[in-house]
Amino acid sequence: MGRRGRRLSRVEILVLAQLRRKPAHGYAILSGFEEQLGGWKIKSGTLYPALRRLVHRGLIKGKKVLQEERPDAIEYQLTAKGQKILTHALQTLGNEMHKQDSFWYFLSDSTRGETTQILFDQVMENRSPIGFAYMKRSCSPTCSGKNLKFLTQYKEHLLEELDWVNKHLDELKDCTPKKEVKKE
Repeated sequence: MGRRGRRLSRVEILVLAQLRRKPAHGYAILSGFEEQLGGWKIKSGTLYPALRRLVHRGLIKGKKVLQEERPDAIEYQLTAKGQKILTHALQTLGNEMHKQDSFWYFLSDSTRGETTQILFDQVMENRSPIGFAYMKRSCSPTCSGKNLKFLTQYKEHLLEELDWVNKHLDELKDCTPKKEVKKE
């Protein structure tokens, strides 16, 4: 997804995105991934070579940080070139997601019976928005009884997500400083 040369791997894109927030050393990047990516594990044997490649390409830079009683760490920071490449990569990912929508639509038109059930099960397990687009397509122009279980479960999932959003909105409202209104 870089403009010239080799495409960025998913891990490289994630590293650039993580470093856009703030500089970090390798262990902090790994810990951040564990917290934010749920069940998707990235191993140090994957991360550190990716960091070296990104440094070599000038997309990030590292500086040694001295630490007492521990080995020195390297803190990585996104460069201007890295920011530009990340922006391009995210735009490209958006285009790829659109292509995945087309893929799901094609599957919804082409699958029947057991294969359709396998796809529905995957959509439910992964709570996939793209999969939901597949479900919408399979319900057009009307849904059948086979979609009832999926739609009921998906509705429950969306209500849970909405509860989470409302909770965090309420927390943000409590944190937002109130502007004083001047009386004239």
